[in-house]
Amino acid sequence: MFAKGHRSLRIALLAGAATFALGAHAQATERTITGTVMDRQREPLAGAVVQVHSESTLSVISYITGRNGYYIFKHLSPDDSYQVFATYRGSRSRRFRLSRFDSRLNRNLPLIIKLH
Repeated sequence: MFAKGHRSLRIALLAGAATFALGAHAQATERTITGTVMDRQREPLAGAVVQVHSESTLSVISYITGRNGYYIFKHLSPDDSYQVFATYRGSRSRRFRLSRFDSRLNRNLPLIIKLH
């Protein structure tokens, strides 16, 4: 009698673990990158162009910052690596690489541009 109850408990635990694993997989979310483009004095740069380059698809997504220098890229794949940088009036920020092995889904990258 105990063996039968033990077996049922084991089946219930395995089913629960499988459901949890499927739920965790189904919750795989997308990556979001946000930030502000600024000059060396930390003043926001309106009209800067921020680009995100996908390393797997070679696609490029661009965003033009508003008055506050803010940018956002949503719905990026966590299974891809990206390069992010900004340009403003012929000057460019440092290029950041976000690896697909980085498990952080929400990244804030302030981009600093040294103006000439």
